Amino acid sequence: METIEGLILKQINYKESSKILYLYTKNGLISVLAHGSNKLKSPYLNLVRVFSHVKLSVSGKDLKTLRDGEVINRYMELTTDIEKYTYTLHLLETIYYFSSHEHDHEKLFLFLIKIFNKIKNTEDYIPYINMVELKLLYLLGVQPVLDKCVVCQEKKGLNFSVKDGGLCCKEHIKTIKYSNETINLLRLLYYYNIDKDNKIEYDKLSLISLRKLLDEYYEFHLNYQSRSRKLLRELLGY
Repeated sequence: METIEGLILKQINYKESSKILYLYTKNGLISVLAHGSNKLKSPYLNLVRVFSHVKLSVSGKDLKTLRDGEVINRYMELTTDIEKYTYTLHLLETIYYFSSHEHDHEKLFLFLIKIFNKIKNTEDYIPYINMVELKLLYLLGVQPVLDKCVVCQEKKGLNFSVKDGGLCCKEHIKTIKYSNETINLLRLLYYYNIDKDNKIEYDKLSLISLRKLLDEYYEFHLNYQSRSRKLLRELLGY
């Protein structure tokens, strides 16, 4: 018997009455088979919900089988608002997509739990979603350069270039696309210490601009866009 603590990112039906759960843990993605969990009288009903932070007792090697467990935090509050629900699905989908990449899974898992608690307890949650996406770029090895020109190391008169992977000086960037406020917000969230730093200050236009920057950056450098992000465009208008 083995104990696994993780965040349920996804579930799929398996045969007539079972589910396969995909948990993100400090060791990366782990699949767990929950026999009979689709039945109304299943003892596992509360253990198989997406968005839940759980601790499971499992057996087996390749596809582990659920034997027992407990819910540490359900985060069901995230499902009551359609925009928050879709934004959080975007985050789960992104973590799932890159979960096979070799990086510091333990650091990301512990950070995700802190972020989920922030999302749960605040209405102003979108900057925390963006924060995960920015810090994930670092773990994936495609982090933007934010302290000097990517080309010549100049530190003044910089603006952001998605193609070049960071800030560029006036000589090495053709089009000024992002405002200083957007770049300052990007820096703030990238370097933000969730355990120490204060409330995040920003204006809505900068947040919208940062959202578009992140979309472009993920598409250009990682060829990635979540399905949930497409739904968000319809809900948010950007």
